[in-house]
Amino acid sequence: MVMLARREMVLATGAGFLLPAWARAASSASLRAQTLVIAVASDPVGLEPAVNRAEPIGSEIILNVFDTLVAWGDASQTMPEPRLARSWTVSPDGCVTTFQLRTDVSFHDGTACDAEAVKFSLDRSLTHNSYTRASLDAVQAVTVTGRWIVEIRLSRPIPFLLTLLAQPQAAIVSPTAVRSMGAAFANTPVGSGPFRICHYDPDVSLILDAVPTYFRGAPGMRRIVYLVIADASTRRLMLENGDIDICQQNGQLSALPMEDLKAYRRNPAIQVIEAPSQIMRQLEFNNRAAGGPTRDLRVRRAMALAVDYDGLIDGVMDGTVDRAYGPLPSSNWAYDPTMERTAFHYDPVQARRLLREAGYAPGSIHLTLYTFQGSLWATVATFLQANFAAVGLDVRIEQVEFPSLRTIQTGGHFEVALDGREAWYNDPDAHITIGYLSSLADTAMTFRMPPDRALDGLILEAQSCPDPVRRKALYGEIQHRIMDRVPGIYLFSNRVIVFARADIRGLKLSGAPPLTEYRSVHRDPAAGTGP
Repeated sequence: MVMLARREMVLATGAGFLLPAWARAASSASLRAQTLVIAVASDPVGLEPAVNRAEPIGSEIILNVFDTLVAWGDASQTMPEPRLARSWTVSPDGCVTTFQLRTDVSFHDGTACDAEAVKFSLDRSLTHNSYTRASLDAVQAVTVTGRWIVEIRLSRPIPFLLTLLAQPQAAIVSPTAVRSMGAAFANTPVGSGPFRICHYDPDVSLILDAVPTYFRGAPGMRRIVYLVIADASTRRLMLENGDIDICQQNGQLSALPMEDLKAYRRNPAIQVIEAPSQIMRQLEFNNRAAGGPTRDLRVRRAMALAVDYDGLIDGVMDGTVDRAYGPLPSSNWAYDPTMERTAFHYDPVQARRLLREAGYAPGSIHLTLYTFQGSLWATVATFLQANFAAVGLDVRIEQVEFPSLRTIQTGGHFEVALDGREAWYNDPDAHITIGYLSSLADTAMTFRMPPDRALDGLILEAQSCPDPVRRKALYGEIQHRIMDRVPGIYLFSNRVIVFARADIRGLKLSGAPPLTEYRSVHRDPAAGTGP
């Protein structure tokens, strides 16, 4: 009851005495019209780049409070656009990128966002953030060569360096605020973005205020309120009543939104906004298992043929996802459309034949399918279990919490696991290298690929190739080589789905990472706000 009362206070008064001068002078109706209320299922964590490890809500807040050197302006772009950097050059060997910075940007504390701040921020994140170190492991040095010029030197070429620098963990912080605020910086960090953090009440709300002097233009809303509402039914009721403006799905990480979708598509007061994403859902085989039936290629092929993909996507998932035909989602720029011709399709007769050829009678194969907790995973796992049973495979489902599942997979203590990958940068490397490079098999949740000199060589060549045409061709060959080995069963790619009130305009969804910037969001009074 206490938390609910505090949430009601935030909605009714905009956090009371925390209101800025413009809000204190405004009527309550005017204040609500200028406030964007977003419901999230859990508390924001990782509010500043040096501690954020790809936490969804904290990462989104970073992209609205901070700026990065470059950023994604639109989901259709193939390369990031300038942000703090107005231009850049790359050395012929691809190992040195020199950025010329904007000279008109200040942090929210009034200090200049210059080359020293860029170096300070990137060095700090590389030192303290294991996620940043892993994705930017080739960075040898960040060097200031002029007040507005910074140079990043690599140990090897990374053609997608700009994409990595667009991640929230590479956002630029105020060195002055870090030094003066100490530990308090973690919850009220200072950036140069279109919004500044006004107030944070853990497990209840976080309030952002617009920065009218933001160098790219003032935001369309004067305030953003993130409300932590764990219960899905409460979020639905508040959205229907107009108490909140946006209800996020966070990439359908653990829950199925079909009931909400059906209800909202019939409600003219609510928009259902969808966008393709880089999120993949798949069944992974342990390709380094010492024994067991899935070591046999015929068994893996049979299991892939046993899956009713149309029934899963159009029936179970109600058309809210897109079919995955291979190791890359079809929205990825390196996706090879010919994968659709070579992908597995539902053929239980052929599946049974392959199992007989492999020497397995119906009911003789017993497998445990490990997966995450949550209704999404339970529903998909149950559907697959029924598909496998129809061809004579006995599959038991084991749902476990993420830390336990990660231990099981990285330790190789499984034969099959229902898993997924959420690319936090828009490049095929985010799927291919970590998933299939044999030297990384034991380091993360991967397909645990055995050493393969030819495939490993192609992956490493594609990762560092500076020619985009050649690079795309390499990834095309890699996709087909992976499919020949059947290291897993590729199921679907989630769409990013957001529910919003009908009067919300300017909301642009991003697929990699699935985070939203709100500077362009505004309210259209003509659309109406009533339920």
